[in-house]
Amino acid sequence: MKQQHIGFRDLLERLLPIEELPSVDRLRVQRALRSGIAIEVERAALRAIDLLEQQGAIRRLPPEVSAGGGPQVRYQRRDEHDIITLQLPGPRVRDGITIVAKSALPMQAPARLDQVRRLVRLDDPLTFADPRTGTTRAGLREQLDQAGRELLGSESVRYFARGEDEPGAPATGPFDRSLADDALKHHGMLFYCPDTERSSVLIHPGRSLGTRALVMVAVTGSEGQPLGLLEVHHADPDPLRPTDLALVALLAEFAGGVLERATRIEKLVFVDPLTTAYNRSYYDLQIRNEIARAQREQSSLALLIADIDDFKSFNTSFGYEAGNQVLVQVAAALRAGVRPFDTVARWGGEEFAVLLTPPVIEDDVIAISERLRAAVENTAIRLEGLDGRAHRVNVTVSAGVAMFPDHADNAQDLWRLANQALLQAKRPPKNQVVFYRPKGERGMGTRA
Repeated sequence: MKQQHIGFRDLLERLLPIEELPSVDRLRVQRALRSGIAIEVERAALRAIDLLEQQGAIRRLPPEVSAGGGPQVRYQRRDEHDIITLQLPGPRVRDGITIVAKSALPMQAPARLDQVRRLVRLDDPLTFADPRTGTTRAGLREQLDQAGRELLGSESVRYFARGEDEPGAPATGPFDRSLADDALKHHGMLFYCPDTERSSVLIHPGRSLGTRALVMVAVTGSEGQPLGLLEVHHADPDPLRPTDLALVALLAEFAGGVLERATRIEKLVFVDPLTTAYNRSYYDLQIRNEIARAQREQSSLALLIADIDDFKSFNTSFGYEAGNQVLVQVAAALRAGVRPFDTVARWGGEEFAVLLTPPVIEDDVIAISERLRAAVENTAIRLEGLDGRAHRVNVTVSAGVAMFPDHADNAQDLWRLANQALLQAKRPPKNQVVFYRPKGERGMGTRA
């Protein structure tokens, strides 16, 4: 059979049955081809091959090793004799860590695939829980850990979201930060250290955690973007074969599917479509969770209610679309001024709830509240009026603040007391923060 060397563009345009892909995936292929960017075309081709194999439009043939020593992955279209061969780079070893392309890993046995699907159920009710409370990710971690123990005999499987801490995440962080960064950057590769005692960078954390063998692999979304990191830990050296590494890659793939579904549900259910801040439904869930956490940790949290001053004047002077832009800009300023794990929610109308999660102390809450007020005041907002002309407007907020458990021991009373402070802050000249004080004490306000 005559061999012909072609590029990924030709593979997409001439050889692969792209017409059998779902419409959304066909559009991704077309976008990659139009971009003309080689790496995007390559990613689209590898993604298309993976999907077509899952659908049975092409089948993977037994692997071969090329003369150059690198692995080959061979595919054949349904009812055709031509063979498509992908030449992959061979595994590299760096300081006792083997780096192998995920696409070079062997095919998995069907029985094991069924086990993975059972252990990591994409239709599990946990997928429809509140993603940001940690319920979805905590449930996913439990399932991944169970899958690792049953299929691989691992000590533990740990998942880390990319670039942020979140409820339920392992407190110790990734096994090695530098290796984790490499796995996220090179998310088409799998990193396997068969014996941490033979790696200068992993020997000390390995001894500390009792880990002799370690796998790291990125968890990716449907378009190849890294969402997080999967770690598999073993107490014994060199426990995994290539087929086991393929199962680790499969676990990461299923985890990506669960997380993407959770994110889509979050946007539909818990995000205000205008401002992209959270909505009241999310706030109601989060305040209960954070109060429960503060009680467990014997800590404090704070609630700030911010109301845009004289908001109706923007609608009256410039139109409702201009008023919407004010809401968007204020929400952005508030979100930029808090920590990633704090909550900014649009309560309704021109009112926002800011939840400063535990642990926080009163002095910090006062400083943050004033910083948020100043951030809104200093935001340059340009609006297009009904006359078609651009106008620069000054926007301010007034805010009331109360703390748990200092002022209230439940969510309803915390809102009521913060709202009392807000009513005081809305008195002229407005543009101030009032910190709730019990009867007999003076409320503390700040104003520019």
